[in-house]
Amino acid sequence: GGGWAPPYALVQGGLSARGAAEPPRVPREDNPVVRRGMAAWAGGGSGPAFFIALADHPEWGRGHTVFADAVTEDMAALERILALPTKTTPGKIPITNLVTPVPFTLE
Repeated sequence: GGGWAPPYALVQGGLSARGAAEPPRVPREDNPVVRRGMAAWAGGGSGPAFFIALADHPEWGRGHTVFADAVTEDMAALERILALPTKTTPGKIPITNLVTPVPFTLE
């Protein structure tokens, strides 16, 4: 299962379009239980923040809209990203971020 390692066993990011306004919020859809490799909107919303699960998360129930599945090659790339240097911000919920963000573009 997912649990607490490394916080929540997920990789989170955000989407933005150059020169575009933030998209309108849309209602949630019928949501599956989040499993390893699924991409879903963070916070149960409709973007632009998203995450890719690194473990199964039955403890979250059906609270997230899943919009994609990562293929095997994508998961291998995520595992390589997780090996990069990180820093952790302490607090009630510690957050671990990459020291140097990894930007990418979709075309």
